[in-house]
Amino acid sequence: MTTILPSCVDVTGTGAASAPPDMVNLDLRITRDGESVSETLREVDQTMSAVRAALTNEGVADKDLQTTSTGIHQRYDNQGQPVRGFSGFHTLRVGVRDLEQVNRLVELAVSAAGDSLLIDGITLSIADAEPLLATARERAFDDARRRAEEYARFAGRRLGAVIWIGDTLRGPEPMMYAMRAQSDSAGLSLAPGESTVTASLSVRFAWADDPTPTDETNTEDRDR
Repeated sequence: MTTILPSCVDVTGTGAASAPPDMVNLDLRITRDGESVSETLREVDQTMSAVRAALTNEGVADKDLQTTSTGIHQRYDNQGQPVRGFSGFHTLRVGVRDLEQVNRLVELAVSAAGDSLLIDGITLSIADAEPLLATARERAFDDARRRAEEYARFAGRRLGAVIWIGDTLRGPEPMMYAMRAQSDSAGLSLAPGESTVTASLSVRFAWADDPTPTDETNTEDRDR
């Protein structure tokens, strides 16, 4: 969008920057059934504790393990009628900072939990996107200046200083995968590709040859 005003010109510039993802988030979910609430909770907790121990023993830091949801509910048959027993679940998000380690960690989790382990999703992302955002901002500003210079040339004007800047950023969009882990085949085939961040800047430039008198000049003229 471009707006040309008597004393300034408003332009919008866009920029993008890309890089391969360097982090994987695994959403692992344990589901267990039991005859009572206490039994079900105990089964879920024991299984998840075994998974956590397997992951931490492999070097996953505690800060990269986060419970995202947990719960227990009555079991129902195919007709929606309640039956004896309960089902419980616990979802754990695992941050993996080495993409080469993903398969090994999934294998360990499957070994610890068996077929009670589900993989709700796999997200590839960039751990620190700030350098990419800075590059995207710079490219967006260059694009805005280039547009403003074009319009100045079209209008036969000279571009002046920047008066105002506003930005809109869109972070890297994570790539999602979903699957069910199988105890006999836990290998994953991931294509990391690239993650892209974009920036959009609204920039207001003054005209260097602005002939519009200032309020101060008008006041002086009136005093005369």
